[in-house]
Formats: sequence, structure tokens, C-alpha cells
Amino acid sequence: MSEVILTRLGAILVYVFGRWQGEHQLLYQRRAVAIEELFDRFEEVDRQFSSLFAPLGGGDPEKAKLAAESFDALHAYFRRSSLWLPLRAKAKVSDFLSQYREPFIKFTQEAVAQDLEDEMEGRSERIKKWNEVWAAYLKDSPEVRQTLETEFRAALGSWRAKLAILLEYIPGSRQNQESTANDRNGAGSG
Repeated sequence: MSEVILTRLGAILVYVFGRWQGEHQLLYQRRAVAIEELFDRFEEVDRQFSSLFAPLGGGDPEKAKLAAESFDALHAYFRRSSLWLPLRAKAKVSDFLSQYREPFIKFTQEAVAQDLEDEMEGRSERIKKWNEVWAAYLKDSPEVRQTLETEFRAALGSWRAKLAILLEYIPGSRQNQESTANDRNGAGSG
């Protein structure tokens, strides 16, 4: 009698665990595909804007159009697939897009319409401003790239990537706990 119960219980556990494992495998597979595509689109934006900025920040109107299209494609894909992304990657890419969307759109519009602007003073000011944006982009983009790479490797099952993510969360969770404690102390004293 107990053998039958143990056998049935074992079969139920195998079924439940197998189903759970299958569902999570599909989740990780879908997540890996979403991160891979997002990474490819991010690299395309990087390539297009690097090409656009190459000649002293000037910008060819055709290259500006391609750069704008690549940024729009990245943004559209992110909006469609952000559901599948881990929260850390989603936040990092969202912050990146928010920070650079307006400046990149403005720059590409100005680069496309650069024939209309003949004032050398206005043009040099524009180039100076865009070189500052580009310098900030060059500083921020490796961090986004690294986040996407780490999350992709974690989705494929790399224990090192999972450990790196865990180690990155630990200081952040401590800061959140301290911030929450400070908020409670401030609210209690006020």
C-alpha cells in the first residue's frame, strides 16, 4: 500500500516539476531571444550614430536618416518586448532611451536639414553641443551593452552571469533598505 502511495506521489511530483521546468525553460528561451534582438538593435544604433558622428560631428543627411531609423527601431522593439526582459535590463535600457531619445532626434533632424543652416556660428555651437552628447553616450553605452550581455548569458544558464547579477543586486538592496529606514525615521520625527 505504501509503495503505491509513494509511486503515485513520485509520479505527481515528476509531473509538477517537469511542467514547472518546461514553463521556465520557455520563459528563459523567450527572454534570451528578446535580449539578443534588443542587443542587435542597440549595436545597430551604435554603429549608425558612430558613422554619423565620425566626421567631426557634422553629419551626412543620409546617415542621419539611417541613424534615426535605427534608434526608432530600437525604441519600438523595446516597447514591444520589454515584458520579457529582466527588470534590471528593462530599467537600464529604458533610462538610456529616455536620456538619448530627444537629443538624438533633434540632432538627426538638424543633420537632415543642415543645408538650411548656413550660419557658421550656429553650426559650430550645434557641433559643440552634439559632441558633448556623443561623449556622454560613449560613456553610458558600454554599461547598457554590458547589462544586456550579462542578462543574455544568465538567460542561457551561465552561473557566472547569474552570480554577477546577484552581486550587483546586493549593494542595491542595501541602499533601498537604508533609504526606506531613513524615510521611516524622517516620517516618524515629522
